[in-house]
Amino acid sequence: MLANRISKFFLATLPLFLLVSCGGQSTPPAATTQDKKAQLCTDLANLKTSVATLRSMSPSSTVGDFKAARDQVKTAFGTVKTTAASVQDSKVEDLEKAQQGLDKAITNVSDKATLNQAMTSVTPQVTALQQAEAKMTAGLSCP
Repeated sequence: MLANRISKFFLATLPLFLLVSCGGQSTPPAATTQDKKAQLCTDLANLKTSVATLRSMSPSSTVGDFKAARDQVKTAFGTVKTTAASVQDSKVEDLEKAQQGLDKAITNVSDKATLNQAMTSVTPQVTALQQAEAKMTAGLSCP
């Protein structure tokens, strides 16, 4: 008789235990539009910093420094592009065009060029990228 009551108790409470054990798991909330926009603003600030690093190359900088700065710009832009894909009206096209122009200009720099010559030859593209970043930042009303 006691075994019968215990069995009924467990059978009666089993759904409750299952509900409690499954109910405790929840999926994290999806990022809000505001969160995505804030992340894009942060990524744009990182891009701005990497472009400033490229622009600040000096005669004491090495070709390796120049290429590393270019790679930082490329990586930062890739992050911006990925984040911008989830932000409506982010208008990343102009920024992408400017980044591609800079990348092409750096690729076309002769291996025999001095760092000063290389910087002079890519300055217009660096400026175009900075302007596109500033325009996108303003369009998103980033701080």
